[in-house]
Amino acid sequence: MDYIVMDLEWNQNPYGKDHIHSDITFEIIEIGAVKVNEDREIEDRYQQIIKPRIFKKLHYKIKEITQFTPEELNKGKDFRRAIVEFLEWCGDDYIFCTWGSMDLAELQKNMKHYGMERILDFPLFYIDLQKMFSLRYDDGHIKRTLSHAVEYLNIEETIPFHRALSDAYYTARVMKEMDFEKYKDRLSIDTFYSPRIKEEEVFVRFDTYTKYISREFLSKEEMFEEKDVSEMRCNICDKMLKPKLKWFSDGGRMYYCLGECEEHGYVRGKIKIKKVDDEAFFVIKIMKSTDEEGANSIYEKQDAIREKRRERRQKMLDHEIVIDEIWDEENNDDED
Repeated sequence: MDYIVMDLEWNQNPYGKDHIHSDITFEIIEIGAVKVNEDREIEDRYQQIIKPRIFKKLHYKIKEITQFTPEELNKGKDFRRAIVEFLEWCGDDYIFCTWGSMDLAELQKNMKHYGMERILDFPLFYIDLQKMFSLRYDDGHIKRTLSHAVEYLNIEETIPFHRALSDAYYTARVMKEMDFEKYKDRLSIDTFYSPRIKEEEVFVRFDTYTKYISREFLSKEEMFEEKDVSEMRCNICDKMLKPKLKWFSDGGRMYYCLGECEEHGYVRGKIKIKKVDDEAFFVIKIMKSTDEEGANSIYEKQDAIREKRRERRQKMLDHEIVIDEIWDEENNDDED
């Protein structure tokens, strides 16, 4: 299997947020990739500039960062042809590798705009080197820039950053120099397209957590009627947990829970609701092993949410009291 280490450059509307295109925010103007073998050695390179059709003028920040010229872009290839050519270059047995999660999402958004929907594998597993770097050298949550990783690992900077092929090259070098073998099974799952039916739902068991991606729902009641969503199971042995805190919401699109497995200890759960359109949504559910400190953090989160709700209710009550007092004063004035 090959690793396709990919990077994209894109343009955005040069006329500001009031002129955003209806279905595309960032238009891809360059694809860069290197093909890496299982020994993490670079075997081939791909680079293609794409002629813009939506935002034909470069945003000043994009121009400043990438140093693209109008002449370069005008000589670019049609997006559809470039994608067909790129996927043929990728081959038959590969997995994408990117720095962060945006590139694959924007690639599919651009493909959808041009009627090239669901061409990539589903579910789409990929390697997020930015996440792996954070797991290895930070806390697993900090998102470092590619240039930071290159400097941290003492990789020689021989070409400028901020062009697709050069950034793909540096990403591959980071992949080569870091402890990749230790984290290579921590695959990410792209969710630009969500499962449409039960049979397409995704469930993956990793070393310390499980991830479940549901089909679409129309209401939270329907969502929690689905056992795969509502049940609290151990991420290691799959046995039902003893509930410590049942699912509770932060008032937005997140739910949390805490349970205990007799054999494997505390397990914390998180459900993230992701909208598909104005009505439908799907969920990403994670059940993860934790220690006593992690368990206490869930209790603290629930307490903090309850306190915020109390504060909001008190503000509403105080507001109603003020309105009532004003109403009474106005009535008294009328009587006088």
